[in-house]
Amino acid sequence: MIRPFSLCDLDSILQIESRSFPKSPYDWTTFLSLHHLYPETFLVYLDLSTPRPEASGSASARAAQLGSPRASGSSDSPKSEAAGLGAYPEQRLPPYAERRGLGAAGKVIPDHGQKEEKVLGYIVFSRDGHIISIAVHPQHRKKGIGARLLQRALKTPHSKKVWAEVRRSNQGAQTFYLKMGFQITGMVPNYYGTEDALIIQRTPDSPES
Repeated sequence: MIRPFSLCDLDSILQIESRSFPKSPYDWTTFLSLHHLYPETFLVYLDLSTPRPEASGSASARAAQLGSPRASGSSDSPKSEAAGLGAYPEQRLPPYAERRGLGAAGKVIPDHGQKEEKVLGYIVFSRDGHIISIAVHPQHRKKGIGARLLQRALKTPHSKKVWAEVRRSNQGAQTFYLKMGFQITGMVPNYYGTEDALIIQRTPDSPES
């Protein structure tokens, strides 16, 4: 099942993030920013067969109790490639995104009356077709979860294209996107510090390979 991210998913998302991007994971402030900026296109993939009770004192509960913004690290540096799934974009967040998202942190209240399902993966993309981040829990990779999440992004109406940035050295990412019908269309020099980024995109009428 795929549904929009909610605050009760935050602990699971942080675990997936730290396992997928161990060198430079997004922190909880960044995910609150993404939730604020992309509430309809920040999606999670759920395993409904193993519901998990909400933990007391969880990151989601702590975040909901915030009354004012608090910085907890920079979010404007790109991600490293994920191990295993390793296929997904490493995107810089604009500096203003974290401030805007944190400003809304105190306004987001989790639904304590709802059972929390097990989150296996997530995707964040913008309405204009930019895939910002996508990751799947290492124990649930190679099951088509990443493809289903990406297909949901492809089915969302966009202006002209769907695209992402990928490290030149990330062969896994390139293979994944090419299988999903994307094409390499450009390059950004030194996007990841000293490493170039490849621009990979798919137009709405591009067939899947």
